[in-house]
Amino acid sequence: MSLHSNELVLGIDGGGSKTLASLAVLSEGGDFHVVGRGTAGASNLNAIGIVPAAAAVQRAIELAFQSTGTQPRRVAALCMGMSGAGRAEEQQTWVNWAQENQVAEQIDVVTDAETVLAAGTPEGIGVALIAGTGSLAYGMNQTGQIARAGGWGYLLGDEGGGYQIGLAALKAIAKAVDGLGRETCLQSMILHALGLDDPRALIRYVYDHKSKRSDIAALTKLVFEAAENEDHVAREILQQAVTELAELVQVVVSRLHLTKENYSLALTGGLLLQQREYRVSLLEQLHFQQREPSSVECVDDSSLGAIRIAIRRLNAAE
Repeated sequence: MSLHSNELVLGIDGGGSKTLASLAVLSEGGDFHVVGRGTAGASNLNAIGIVPAAAAVQRAIELAFQSTGTQPRRVAALCMGMSGAGRAEEQQTWVNWAQENQVAEQIDVVTDAETVLAAGTPEGIGVALIAGTGSLAYGMNQTGQIARAGGWGYLLGDEGGGYQIGLAALKAIAKAVDGLGRETCLQSMILHALGLDDPRALIRYVYDHKSKRSDIAALTKLVFEAAENEDHVAREILQQAVTELAELVQVVVSRLHLTKENYSLALTGGLLLQQREYRVSLLEQLHFQQREPSSVECVDDSSLGAIRIAIRRLNAAE
């Protein structure tokens, strides 16, 4: 395949579990078509540090070029939508890396929420909602005003995300054991899944340094299973989580003065993409609060949104 550097754009979707790189060729009229993709490990620099994070991004880029049968080269524009890059200093770290490695002529680093919005809405107008291990809502209106809610991390926020749902299940077990809460099948399900015999063994499991946030978030699937089996405690946990997610969207919609007629909703993250009932419940909540969007798009690859941002800024610079 013959690829010219001045026609190439790279979009990166850097997350806490994997990194996606999409290589696109510019076409007439400002459109593009993807010619190569690459996938590598996690690239959240706050979680694992810049060296392994950068190695993952580099590997994803190499694989994207490799899939086209060509060698990596400097491209016209690069946009990186990176988890853990919400602050200026974190974004500058990635800019410095891309410049040092001569990845692209034009370099932009944005948050992962921005690329989700660009991927899931035609003009990047509306709200993006991420609900995976954590949670975040980010939006932009037609005047370019930006608002966000959530994204405070597992200690200060992440309401409606997998970690908080898993943690709520563990707390429900503790309350049931102490006689302070209702009995729940979550106790037997989670103890069995973790290979534990005694509920109090959860203390060591939770506080052991080997336990990761992702381990607790992984318990979410058991909460969904229990809810399907009519467990009232599990249902209450999920209802509370959905309510909190809807509140994130409502706050952003309100701040940006968006209405049903002029806002689209882009959804991503394991919970929203893999759990249909959770997604449906969220939309029902928004309808009840009169904050329903005009359209809804599920985004499983926000590197395409990164490409769109790169092209917009490339065109603006001309």
